[in-house]
Amino acid sequence: MSGVVRAAALHGYVDLVRRLGADPARLLCRHGLGLHDLTEPDHPIPLGAVAGLLADTAATTDCPDFGLRLVDEQPPEVLGLLAVVLMNSPTIGRAISDASRYLFLHSPSYEVVLDRTSPMFAGCASLRFEARLNVGTPVRQLLDGCLGSTWRLARALTQDRLRPVAVTLPHTPLAGSDAYRRFFSAPVHFGQPYAGLHFPAGGLDLDLAPTAPALRQAALEHIATRVAPHTAPLSDRVAHILVVTMGAHRGTKGEIASLLVLHPRTLQRRLLDEGTTFEAIRDDVYKRAASRFLGETNLPLTQVAAALGYSEQSALTRACRRWFSTTPKQLRQGSETAQPNT
Repeated sequence: MSGVVRAAALHGYVDLVRRLGADPARLLCRHGLGLHDLTEPDHPIPLGAVAGLLADTAATTDCPDFGLRLVDEQPPEVLGLLAVVLMNSPTIGRAISDASRYLFLHSPSYEVVLDRTSPMFAGCASLRFEARLNVGTPVRQLLDGCLGSTWRLARALTQDRLRPVAVTLPHTPLAGSDAYRRFFSAPVHFGQPYAGLHFPAGGLDLDLAPTAPALRQAALEHIATRVAPHTAPLSDRVAHILVVTMGAHRGTKGEIASLLVLHPRTLQRRLLDEGTTFEAIRDDVYKRAASRFLGETNLPLTQVAAALGYSEQSALTRACRRWFSTTPKQLRQGSETAQPNT
């Protein structure tokens, strides 16, 4: 299941599409949605349908940066109760922690993870965004929008005092790299293992001077009465580490267990308690990454293999035959989302 997201995620969609000369009702209908689905911000709608809708809209309107444009239509308040918590956090680090803990209120399929030491940029912390979707779902516009929304929220929280050193995205740009650089005001690196914002590590202690801490506390108490505490299972932590170390390590059980300060047998036992195995998690992570690299980038196959930690392209070919019953080249040729690199 690809999960759901609050209808507020499409705030501003109708007006933007009309300004671009298209019919939002027709586009929504193609993906099993209607204008009535967008009237109530808390109404849950299928996340996979939203991802497909954004990709379709970008193509139909000839607006390759549609995901970024849409978030420019959205104030932080689209996050609902979560926005109250974030906008009144005492520090940026606490706001990130709150977002990681409570983002499931907006969508259970969204995940924000903070690495206090960026695996890619020295002296930086890394804020990674992930959307759990079915393999093959077009994610470029959705990830652009989600990461763009995260950046705009960070700017609002810090009154533009915190700026990213770099941005990473797991696809190649349809709109041209300059559009991304202008939006994020930072270098953007494409075809990377994950979507992330990389800030100076010291920025996590930046004071935010919340205007209504009592309102924040009231929002937290209200959340506590509505939902059970949300704690990431070990399987999610394993998947996260596999993503951020992809290409740098071989992704073995021993390597991941050491990063979690666990014995490999303890890791496997605890994962079995959660109804899964290390091998199953690793296979799913690498399958999703391969699908994204081959479907939404034009990286040479040798680079895709290296990004996935394979020493030879033949290993990638064998994995793709097992996962998709086809070769990497055939998978890329058959992908409707593959576009020329600009």
